[in-house]
Formats: sequence, structure tokens, C-alpha cells
Amino acid sequence: MTDTTELSPRERISIAISRELKDRTTVLTGAASSVPLAACLLAQATHAPRLTVLGAGVYINPRRLVPEFTAGWDCKPVAIGDMSDVFAITELGIDVMFYGGMQIDRYGCVNLHWVNTPLGRLRGPGLANTGLGHTARSTILYTERHDRRTLVDQVDYASVIGHSYRGRSRTGLGLPNDGPTVLLTPDLLLRPADDGTLTPDLALHPLDWQDVRQRTGWQLPDTPPAAFTPTTEEIELLRGSIDPSGLLSPGR
Repeated sequence: MTDTTELSPRERISIAISRELKDRTTVLTGAASSVPLAACLLAQATHAPRLTVLGAGVYINPRRLVPEFTAGWDCKPVAIGDMSDVFAITELGIDVMFYGGMQIDRYGCVNLHWVNTPLGRLRGPGLANTGLGHTARSTILYTERHDRRTLVDQVDYASVIGHSYRGRSRTGLGLPNDGPTVLLTPDLLLRPADDGTLTPDLALHPLDWQDVRQRTGWQLPDTPPAAFTPTTEEIELLRGSIDPSGLLSPGR
């Protein structure tokens, strides 16, 4: 069995996300998306060679892991599109869209716009791509924080709707796509239960379960889920070929 404690949280999340990606599908990442990009590159190297990746929508099949898709970082894409290409592709339909957020609630609703704080309203990035959460066939959610500020019972503002919002289901809201299929945190992989509540499916490393429960904004089961076990192949590919410089694990 591989010792997951030697992996950084970003490495664990990347490996776990890679397993969720399927061959012959198209996925789109945001601009600051090193974790999803690493997951996509790992999936292409293992079980999904025909996965199509749209980095920030315009960088088609990047071949190099970069911190973000901005000027100064060469992700070595196979091709580069423009915004008209992005809109054309998304109108045709993409399979998976990735989202993080200021808040993510128990049903997978994502808040990218604002949160209320004791000092007033704190504005978020907003983002123009929130509509893709309702047109992509499914979404994958991830956050690099596992705390009650991020994982809340109900978001202050729903930028992207999850499996339920204010008592109404996706079907009741007229949303035809699958919504969030999984949520990844540094500690857990969660999947929607029958009622849409995100429920722990895997523990990404050895946990103090009561501590994790206290750091989650909704009720979790009394007992922890099964352990996540990355393979030696996944670790060697991630560290040797995809992330040799240690972007996902500084100081490695």
C-alpha cells in the first residue's frame, strides 16, 4: 500500500480528480488551474489518452503544467483558439467544467461573487464562466481549504447551482445537466447522496475524523470513509513527467 502521507494535498487532489475523468470527453479549466491541469495530464497519461483539455477555454491540450494560463507561462498547447472558439465549443457542449469557490455548500452550490463578513461584504472574482456550470454535462468541484468558512451549509450567493437550492432540486429549477459529480478537499472526496447532499466517499489521507467533522459546515457520518490509495504508477508519472519541478509540492 502506498503511503499517502508523503504526498502534498495538491498532489492527492490531482490524482483523485484524474480518476474522475473519462476518455473521449472534453473538459474546460479556469485560468488559475494547476491542480485540474495536473489531473488532466495524468488522466491522459494513464487511462484517457483521448481526453481533450481546454485550458482557460483557449489553450487546447496543454502539454506542460503551469501555475496559471496567463502571459509569461508557456503551457505548450497543441493549438490556441480565441473567444469565438470558446463560445462555439461551449455551445456544442463540454463534458466537465471545474469550479472552486469562496463557498461551497452541502448540495454543491458554489459562491464566486460575495460573502458577508463582520467587516462588511467581501467581493469575489465573479467570473464570466459561471454559466458553464449549467450547460456543461457535469462539474467537478475542488477547494484547497477544508474549513467552515469555505464548506458551508448554504452559500450566501449561488453563482453555480448544485443539486438543490433553497429547497428546489435541479429538475425543479429546470437545469437538465448532471451538476456536481464530486467535491475534492485536502481531506476528502465527497459524492452526492440520493438527496443531493455531498457525502464522504474517500479519505484522502489518515484523518482525525472528529476534527474533520468540526471543520465541515454540514453534518457528516459518525464514521470516516474508506481510504484513498494512489498507485505507484500515478505518483511516479505525476512527479516524474507531469510535475518534475514540484509545482504541486514546493520544497519536495
